[in-house]
Amino acid sequence: MSTNIQSTAETTHNGVLEVSDLPATRVQRYAREADDVYFERKGGRTFLVAER
Repeated sequence: MSTNIQSTAETTHNGVLEVSDLPATRVQRYAREADDVYFERKGGRTFLVAER
């Protein structure tokens, strides 16, 4: 199930956004809109996870 954070238009999967290749400004915007977030590294990629 995919959800969107509306103002960033970044596609997420269950509140997880892959941020490895995104500019810092996009990551900041997504993080500001979520209630609580943390970073996770898996397989050399970085993900921003939004907890709801």
